[in-house]
Amino acid sequence: MINIYGLGVRLSLFLIAAALMVVLTTAEFFYRVTYENEINEANHDIEELYRAVGSTASIAAFLEDKELAKEAINGLVKSDKILAASIKSDSLYYQLNVNEAINRDTEPRMFVVRNPFMPEESLAEVNIYPNVDHIIQQAKNISTDNSYALYVEALVVGIVALVIAYYIIISPMLRVGRSLHEITPGTAQRIDIPDYHSRSEIGNLVNDTNQLLDKVEDQFSQERQLREEIEFLEKRFRMLFENAKSATVLITEAGTIELNNSAFTDLVEKIGLDAKPDYGELLSELFENPTAIKATLLESFSRNEFATGEFKLKSVNKNVIWVQLIASPLITEDGERFYQLTLNDISNRKHELQMLAMQADFDSLTGIYNRNGGEKLLAKLMNKGHHFALALIDLNGFKAVNDIYGHDAGDEVLKFVSEELKDKIRKNDMAIRWGGDEFVLLLQAEDEESVRTAIAKVNDGVKKPFYFNSESTPTVITMSVGVAFYPRMSRDINTLIKLADIAMYQAKQNKIVAPNDYLIFAKPDSHDKGDKA
Repeated sequence: MINIYGLGVRLSLFLIAAALMVVLTTAEFFYRVTYENEINEANHDIEELYRAVGSTASIAAFLEDKELAKEAINGLVKSDKILAASIKSDSLYYQLNVNEAINRDTEPRMFVVRNPFMPEESLAEVNIYPNVDHIIQQAKNISTDNSYALYVEALVVGIVALVIAYYIIISPMLRVGRSLHEITPGTAQRIDIPDYHSRSEIGNLVNDTNQLLDKVEDQFSQERQLREEIEFLEKRFRMLFENAKSATVLITEAGTIELNNSAFTDLVEKIGLDAKPDYGELLSELFENPTAIKATLLESFSRNEFATGEFKLKSVNKNVIWVQLIASPLITEDGERFYQLTLNDISNRKHELQMLAMQADFDSLTGIYNRNGGEKLLAKLMNKGHHFALALIDLNGFKAVNDIYGHDAGDEVLKFVSEELKDKIRKNDMAIRWGGDEFVLLLQAEDEESVRTAIAKVNDGVKKPFYFNSESTPTVITMSVGVAFYPRMSRDINTLIKLADIAMYQAKQNKIVAPNDYLIFAKPDSHDKGDKA
């Protein structure tokens, strides 16, 4: 006869009743908890999936590589838990199944794609549309399975409570606890499922724990791989930064240098300065005009724009260095402000431009201003309202030199005349080769007597005799000069030149009958009496 008051019966009845009560009262609760857990797990899996392709999406957005972006998005949508996905930036867009997701009224989860080198900078956004129907159905299936397991467990516990209480529950739990305590997270170690517990709470716990260990190992592996990739990219960035030909420097708002490459150090040494951690606000101490550079940069920064310009560096060893400066403000996530400055040495280009300007305005044979440069001088004097005399000079006998002795001899004459012009005129006067054997003198004079004195000095120098090819008979070059005054005779440059040209032609005509009368002053109305033949 069974003792209904016996410990075994009472324990069995209590265990059965407790199991039934617990199962009945907790089945629904456990179902909901499992359901919510699976939903949360699915959302977590989506985040994990995004993290798995996040670096690929970041690189794709940084490189604007559509194929790489496509690979990342397609990789996401391969998961049953993701219905659609898209990536969007200013210059990149790719989506898969987004229209289907929109038709199902699925709300996307948005992830910001960060710059792989400057995490504070966002490059794009990835929208992931969860497969809600699949997730809900999977959660329901898992929750239902777990509920069935509870009922089965309750039945087993009720029937063989005393027999298997220790061997089926307590002992396996102790073994699982010991195994879990001995496991090192991130390794391949896993917990063995105890016998008879493949579908029990203990088995589920072991399975879930093993799944968690799988995820931890995957996460460790991904983090390790990501760390290696970051270290690789950091080395490449460091190599690119250090070997850049342009001087680059990162400074604080106070002017302290936080980071600079070797090109910057070389540039500082090139201008003869010592290396130090601070060259003043915005490196102003390096520049010849520190006030101008600070004003230029701060004005651009006030508009939240990057600044650029060409500036001359201050040099203590007489090296003339020009740089193109590109400066931009940087603000960290903590609100700390930095400035990145890049200095490109453009000294050679500046020199080439100066040489081109010289070639454009100066005569290559004689070294004095050519007609283009002379016209610029005339325009400059007229714009400033200066009074001057324009003397147009034509050489007499020059054509005969070319015809008899050749162009090399003619070139020597032109160079000689140019040197005489430069040597005999005053400091503020200008000599110009107008073309061929014609020259122009711009004389700072308003009266005929001053002009006559200046031209006489030039004429005395020019008419020195030449002896070509050891001939005993000298060749003498003389001048015919026409002079017009600005602004007394005209304020128009073309009219002024025409007046001087007419006067010079009259001097050339007069020389036939009066050899010493080589200088004629123009009349204000002489251009109305006809042009030279």
